[in-house]
Amino acid sequence: MRSDQIHSAIARGISRYEICQLVSKGVRVMHKSGSRYEDSINDVLEYLGTHKKPEGMHPAAVELKPAA
Repeated sequence: MRSDQIHSAIARGISRYEICQLVSKGVRVMHKSGSRYEDSINDVLEYLGTHKKPEGMHPAAVELKPAA
């Protein structure tokens, strides 16, 4: 079920915004013409939920520390 795949990706530490961006990019790369987009989306979500967390959206992104 797709919601389980999304929760699995969130549990890996990927934010919802990053999930949307990564799924969008992943579907553009992985989609095979003639197949359903829903299947491609599920494949990308499955990958995000089972593999190591990506480094981040932008290589220059720096983790902000909360103010004391």
